[in-house]
Amino acid sequence: MKKFLFYHLPAIAYGAAIILLSSISSLKLPELGILRADKLLHFLEYAIFAILIFRSFSELLRKYKMRYVMIFSFFFLLLFAALDEFYQRYIPGRHSDLSDLLIDILGASLILCLLWLLRHRLNQKAPEKA
Repeated sequence: MKKFLFYHLPAIAYGAAIILLSSISSLKLPELGILRADKLLHFLEYAIFAILIFRSFSELLRKYKMRYVMIFSFFFLLLFAALDEFYQRYIPGRHSDLSDLLIDILGASLILCLLWLLRHRLNQKAPEKA
């Protein structure tokens, strides 16, 4: 139960918060000149989600090689982001936006790449036991 609360519940709760925010029909964010606030928030939202999903899948798939954790994490985040954008099509006052989806995936991918590099460096310093 402690593992579930520590590794999986934060990812589930964060995913639920994303869906909850997507359900708000009058959610408007201010423009910040060249950089639109909504794009920055999409990027950060999925960067954080990527960390939580990576932690969850790392625990679920701990017997598998790191590349499988990364692949599962990436495809889960891709599917979640796509379904979130699709869901928004049916919320009054919201719309689905391909650029939001791309920014979501960019934020998640960047974090997953950084986590991959970090794990790779840590594994080089302390090789896994065979």
